[in-house]
Amino acid sequence: MDEDMMRLYEAFSNYATDNLFWSLVDLNNAVFHTPLKEDAKNKLISLNKTYGTILSSIYPLDKSRDLITAMGNNNQLFIIYVENLMRDSDQTNAVKQKWKENGQQIAQILHRLNPYWRVPEWAAMIQHETDLLEAIATSLKAQNYTTFINTSPICHRLALDMSKYMCAGIVQHGQEPHPPQDNG
Repeated sequence: MDEDMMRLYEAFSNYATDNLFWSLVDLNNAVFHTPLKEDAKNKLISLNKTYGTILSSIYPLDKSRDLITAMGNNNQLFIIYVENLMRDSDQTNAVKQKWKENGQQIAQILHRLNPYWRVPEWAAMIQHETDLLEAIATSLKAQNYTTFINTSPICHRLALDMSKYMCAGIVQHGQEPHPPQDNG
């Protein structure tokens, strides 16, 4: 893997790991009513800017805008789902359905952006991620904390696998990656 691809994979995997981390922090804060709830929610929402920066370094903004928006919607819908679940809202299932539909839209947008990325593969990975996060959320609500401990590493592995598939598509489709330089 050349240096540009390594930086690109690092950027996507860092984003995916951060997104998972802040999703789990948001969920934990919702369950235990910590004072960090709003900060965690805002951090999770702000990650869309990070994703946009990475993606727009590869694809023109006019071609990647729909994907960036859908990814932001995914985090918003997760937050709304968790909030509804914790309140025992009668809207929980409707929000969960919107969250899952948004995931399927992401799979289709990814395929339109790059034909290497197949809808069934993305749809399966995104659905698996949604199912895992849902299992963690419902288990925490039921005060079953073992699911969090056992399932979080699976979520992490899946996030890294999705990052690899993302990068493989960029390489196979012949894009010239120019990931953001590390200024740290």
